[in-house]
Amino acid sequence: MPRPSYVEVDLNAIRRNVEHLRRTVSPAKVCVVVKADAYGHGDVPVAQAALEAGADFLAVALVQEGIRLREAGITEPILLLIEPPLSDVGRVLQWDLMPSVQSREFVDALAGTGRAVHLAVDTGMHRAGVDPDGATELALHVIASGLVIDGTWSHLPVAEEDDDYTVAQVDRFLMVLDELRGAGIDPGMRHLANSAGALHHPGSRLDMVRAGIATYGLAPDPGRPDPDLTPAMRLVSTVGHVRALPADARPSYGR
Repeated sequence: MPRPSYVEVDLNAIRRNVEHLRRTVSPAKVCVVVKADAYGHGDVPVAQAALEAGADFLAVALVQEGIRLREAGITEPILLLIEPPLSDVGRVLQWDLMPSVQSREFVDALAGTGRAVHLAVDTGMHRAGVDPDGATELALHVIASGLVIDGTWSHLPVAEEDDDYTVAQVDRFLMVLDELRGAGIDPGMRHLANSAGALHHPGSRLDMVRAGIATYGLAPDPGRPDPDLTPAMRLVSTVGHVRALPADARPSYGR
């Protein structure tokens, strides 16, 4: 028997949002973030819809999230946004996931495999990534370990609300890229922008943007709505009980 309350997810809205993002950020590529069950929208169907709409990459937080997509038959690149624990190295290799690296220990665990990785750099979010001063040293260690730097990335924590901080982060990231090139290192695909960066900071788009909330149809900054984004989720329910109460009534627990 169906429940009286349920969630509807419009996959056509997902497709339209991805297409809008592609047009907005072109020629940059689009990586759709489907971590946390695609923000509660359903990871596999959202990933498939996003790829149908032209997404180039998918991104998840956890190895098991990437495995779910692979088990569903998805073969496109899947980026792990968080460096996995060393115990997950075998599964990263087995399921052909693209790991982000930020430590020598994880690079050592992959050494000799020839794997492509993305170098994560902390330019100001302070949640993940190597310190900018250590990025070149880690990149040299990646190459010396027989790995390939397929991309270099960072993340923007306040692109929807603090333009000055975001511009400073972009500048810091570009300096890291220059230092890598100065050391003879190809940084690969450069990606920095989240949804807010992609929509409001063109200078952060670089080679690829990582779209989370905008994929699902929500503007990252409510003060700057985007009429071309369509919310993909709708909560539906039925009315269970109606009654009239006086103005001073205080219903439910705690009155």
